[in-house]
Amino acid sequence: MLPLQRQQTGTSTAPSQRQSKRFSVAAMYMSMGGVDKDDDIDDALAKAQKHLRFLKAAISEQSKHNFVLEKDVRYLDTRIALIIQNKMGVEEQKDIASRLDEHEAISETSFPDRKKTDLYSNLFFLLQSEPKHIASLCTLVSMTEIDSLLQTVMFTIYGNQYEQREEHLLLSMFQAVLAYQFDTTLEFSSLLRANTPVSRMMTTYTRRGPGQSYLRETLSHCLNDIISNPQTLEINPMRVLIETDSAPDMTMDQAAENPEVIAIIEPRLRTLEAICENVLSTIINSKSIVPYGIRWICKQIRGLARRKYPDAPDASVCSLIGAFFFLRFINPAIVSPQTYMLIDKLPNDANCRRTLTLVAKVLQNIANKPTTSKEPYMASLTPFLEVNKNRVNKFLNELCEVPDFYESLEMDQYIALSKKDLSISITLNEIYGMHGLLVKYISDTKDVHLQKVMGDLGTCPALVPRAQNATIDLSLFSQWEASVLNESHSDSGAYNGLSLLPDISRSDVVFMELKTILINIIRAFPPGHPILTRPLRLRSIADFAASSSVDDSGVIKRGIKALDLLDEMDKDEYADDDKFVLVSEIENELSQLGSLQDSVEQEAVSLETVYRVITEQNEYLRSQLDTYRSYLNNVRSHTGSKKDRKIVQDDTTTATTPNPLLNPAGSTSSYSEGLVKKYNVTQLMRDGVILTCSLPLNRVGPSLVFYIASPAPGTFVLALVMKGRSDPVVTVDFKIDDLLEIADQEVDEIDLQCLVLSVKNLQVLLKREFDRRR
Repeated sequence: MLPLQRQQTGTSTAPSQRQSKRFSVAAMYMSMGGVDKDDDIDDALAKAQKHLRFLKAAISEQSKHNFVLEKDVRYLDTRIALIIQNKMGVEEQKDIASRLDEHEAISETSFPDRKKTDLYSNLFFLLQSEPKHIASLCTLVSMTEIDSLLQTVMFTIYGNQYEQREEHLLLSMFQAVLAYQFDTTLEFSSLLRANTPVSRMMTTYTRRGPGQSYLRETLSHCLNDIISNPQTLEINPMRVLIETDSAPDMTMDQAAENPEVIAIIEPRLRTLEAICENVLSTIINSKSIVPYGIRWICKQIRGLARRKYPDAPDASVCSLIGAFFFLRFINPAIVSPQTYMLIDKLPNDANCRRTLTLVAKVLQNIANKPTTSKEPYMASLTPFLEVNKNRVNKFLNELCEVPDFYESLEMDQYIALSKKDLSISITLNEIYGMHGLLVKYISDTKDVHLQKVMGDLGTCPALVPRAQNATIDLSLFSQWEASVLNESHSDSGAYNGLSLLPDISRSDVVFMELKTILINIIRAFPPGHPILTRPLRLRSIADFAASSSVDDSGVIKRGIKALDLLDEMDKDEYADDDKFVLVSEIENELSQLGSLQDSVEQEAVSLETVYRVITEQNEYLRSQLDTYRSYLNNVRSHTGSKKDRKIVQDDTTTATTPNPLLNPAGSTSSYSEGLVKKYNVTQLMRDGVILTCSLPLNRVGPSLVFYIASPAPGTFVLALVMKGRSDPVVTVDFKIDDLLEIADQEVDEIDLQCLVLSVKNLQVLLKREFDRRR
């Protein structure tokens, strides 16, 4: 709504200091929409606001979908790298690919019961409203856990990316995490540069809607120019030497001094500098549209650096800010603009991709200390870097010049307590995953409220299968604050957390709520309606609305509520003064509705572009997953042979008797078309495949048979079968890339309760016995 200064201008005749304070509170209150919903108002402003709310919600939801898909792409990148490294076939990752398909019907049995749901409602309200708990988790979780945590935190708990309270709480969490990072990092040079859960968190924050919007508006034109005008700008002397087709056997130093190479590189350097100058100037001139949250994080980095390292020169402090702003935010978008949907066509030309990489290197070297020791050829750009160093440092310092939000956050928090519809859309596995992390890392918390909720919740449920991973709307409320509110205002029927603020009286709350309601009543009537004649008569307006014959229950309810609040205001000793100020503020607000509508519509136009971009990004990520799926299917189709599809029999055994491995109890599928092999347990122990067996081999050893089945290439089922028993003693199924990933994480053993297997030797056995390419 109105800026505070403009509202004060319209009410300069305020008779008391108490009222001047109220104007400030009222401005904040109105800016957040107050407690009165305007969903049923149908004027042009309301329609524009509803459309804007729709866009913000859609962007927040789509951002979450994109984050999940990016996580899947990253996961498959790792898996395929392992497959190529180990030269083994792999079964397609059905759990990942299933994100591209419709989910099955959700089983109601997956939902927690009502008591558990209420406890989770309390837990997530506590996590959302007190960021210190999530901040603790972010500093404790491993790299393998951070993505799931970030998904829940940034796209669910604080998923409404354009809602002031959630954004400010998320930034408060960042402040705590950054403070921890500064306290625990031993060397200044290592701050914010290592790939840690904290750095991943900062990168993820920049990928939300506001960050995407900024990148699109700032970089698209520059990057499209580079893609549309492909040039060979390679400046690495060794690579340039290869281009000449007469590449003699030279060292890097010799190539750098070669006259022919120098003649090629010189004009390229000038062209590259011109491109970098264009990109850099565009970024510097965009300071005013850098999202507030990103600027605020820059401010925290500068403040922490100056407190922790008071003797650090300004250039070093700026390098830390640059490590976040350029390394985590700007440069990834330059190097891979197609991922951010910043360009109109893919940079298929290798020269374009190399140019983008060089531009990112130059920007990073300007913002950071030069890295020419690793890449000596970049030393040729030192004059350009030096000329622009102070310019960039000035820009980074100016980014930090933003106001804090703590005063308004306090107001946001109390207003949140008054909302009866505060909720988040969350999946069951996000709920259970967060529960599990809390149990694992901060179960010994000294926070009384968190300790109480965690104790009542008890054991963490297991994650549910994807088909049962329903999304639910989880209402958020605090059992402790709600009881205080009800006790405080049981006589008046009011339920408003603002009353808990020590400097805000009940009359202030009445003033703010009445103002919101009356403005919404007035908006419901057409311009020129007789009841709206100036000066406004508040009670007449409220009475007319309460007894209105229009078919609008919202107007009638507001009228009745306004009359009740006017009656309550009349009891205050400042009633006449309050009414005078209230009329003045309402008239001032109404006079600004036209400009507010223009502002809302302009913001909607901007967000429509953002929504289109992140929707295109979603399609791009899905196409990447489709490409991976095709690749994995191709691997499978080329690793099998007809010979291998028959059952291979042990030399001393005739496989004519059905066994539990081929048709497990309750299974609707058969492995009889796949490859099955049978082994002697004692022999596998001698070969080191089985490390230990807890069963008494001297008694049951001859009765034990170890089966390995491969129902499909890259997929295996292991079973320990005892003769005479219908069910296996132990059964486990896995994909070969699961085993590769375990080995890559340097895990040596697989514990199957009664058996412990060697990861390395099992891998050797499977490759020897089941490699389809032999």
